[in-house]
This record gives sequence, structure tokens and C-alpha cells, in this order.
Amino acid sequence: MIGAEGAIVTGASGGGSPFGGDSNVYSDDVAQAFRNAAEDKDVKAIVFRVSSPGGSDTASEQILAAMKSAKAAGKPVVVSMGTYAASGGYWISSQANSIIAEPSTLTGSIGVYGGKFALGDALSRFGVDTKDLHVGGDYSQAFGSAEGFTPDQRAKFAGWMDRIYAGFISRVAEGRKLPPERVREIAKGRVWTGVQAKGLGLVDEVGGFYQAVDKAKQLAKLEGDVPLRRMTPQEGAFEALTNALGVSATSARTLAAAAWVFGDPRAQSIIDGVAEAKLRSSNSGTVLAPTPIR
Repeated sequence: MIGAEGAIVTGASGGGSPFGGDSNVYSDDVAQAFRNAAEDKDVKAIVFRVSSPGGSDTASEQILAAMKSAKAAGKPVVVSMGTYAASGGYWISSQANSIIAEPSTLTGSIGVYGGKFALGDALSRFGVDTKDLHVGGDYSQAFGSAEGFTPDQRAKFAGWMDRIYAGFISRVAEGRKLPPERVREIAKGRVWTGVQAKGLGLVDEVGGFYQAVDKAKQLAKLEGDVPLRRMTPQEGAFEALTNALGVSATSARTLAAAAWVFGDPRAQSIIDGVAEAKLRSSNSGTVLAPTPIR
């Protein structure tokens, strides 16, 4: 099992307490987990548990590329969607061998946005004079905070967003075997429930974690009870709980129980809000859906 719960960002987590509540999905960590699973001869299939509203398009593409490499190595990938798997969360899910969503999962939100904060005029009212220093052409100062985009910068930035959106469409079309025109009809940033997404062809089945494990076993031609290992570069909350309980071989049901404990919405709501605000303030292309109130 590989987990992706929280906002998707570039880089690595750097460790930390498994109970610290870091709600980001770090692309380096997830990509490495896929590489480790692809190279491990004992791994026959991968369940990719996604509960994310999205995030950086660059990070999402890195994770998707790693998933495709694992598939190319003969390891089928089944996505199990949690509370939401929208925008970037859907990007990283779109080319799995099979996608299983819960009935109330919020998914889709195939779209992109970007921008910046222009604070110069506001700060000038408090006597603060801001000026941007830059080296290079006109676009090199496009993300300076002193003033807004020039018309030329705005046009170039809009073109960048359009290219990201077109790439998102093409990845969904390829992964779901849908005509690009059909994907554009159901895209435009709109969010769907798991049941609706099944009817639209964005997911394959409606079900939970157990169904995803069964589907992975079926694709890998495995029978009976099989051990389930979480492929993470450092100990996470799942491992911390199972180690504390003295569980050496984590079964699907034990891991699912741990997922329920650490998925308590009351414990995660504030953490999610902080992570979302931080990501939305970045100056890059962002594929991030509105998150549900939990």
C-alpha cells in the first residue's frame, strides 16, 4: 500500500513525528515508494490510497510518472479513493489499472488555476515602498509582489495555465480511455461524488478499501489472505500504531482500522486548512479542488 493523504507538494517530508499531523503529500516520497515497490520482487500489486484535494501540478505529474513506471514493471496499481481525490488527487489516480471510490468520495475537479498576490499598492498606504529587482526579460519579474501582471505577462501566464489544463485532459483521456472531447465536457473543475464519477467513467467501481485490496489480488492473480505492506520512506502513523500494538504482519483489515483511526475528521480539519492556505498562496500552477467541510 502507498498512501497519499493531504495536499500534494514537491520535495520530501524530511521525517518528523508520525503523530505530528503533517497533511502534505510529498512527491519525492511517494515517487520513491512506487520505485521501491516496482523493484521489490515480493510486491505483486499496489493499492494506492488517495485522499487529496490536489496541489502542485509538477508534484502530481512526478507521482503519476512513478506510478506508470511501476505498472510498466508488471505491478498492477489499484487506487482506493478516500474522502476526496480531486484535481491533483485525480491527476495522480487517473492512469491506475483500476479506480475504486467510496460513494461519497469527492473526485474529478479536472482543472487548474494560478496567480499571485500583488501587495505594492496596499503596502504603500502604510508608507511601505516596494520595488522588485530582477535580471532578464520582462517575464522574469512576473511574480514580483510589488505590482500586478502586465498585459503581456498575464497573456503568457494564461497560456501556461492552458497548457497545464490540456495536459491534465490528455492524461485523463489516456488513463480512462475516453475521447478528449468527452473529458472536456466533464472537466472544467467540476466536482463529482464517487457514484456520479462511476456513471461518467472517471472511476471503475464504488466501494471501499477492502474492495481495492480484492481487486489488486485479482489483477495479480493472488488467492487467500495476503500480507499488506505500507511502502513509505519513513515510519508513518500506520506503522506507529501497528508497532505499538505489536502487529508484525499487517493484514488488510488491521491497516484499514488504522486508517479509520487516523482519518478522524475532527483531528484533521485544522491541519487541512493550514496546508490548503499555504498551497493556494504559491506562485505555480495549482490543481487544487475546494475541500469539503468535515
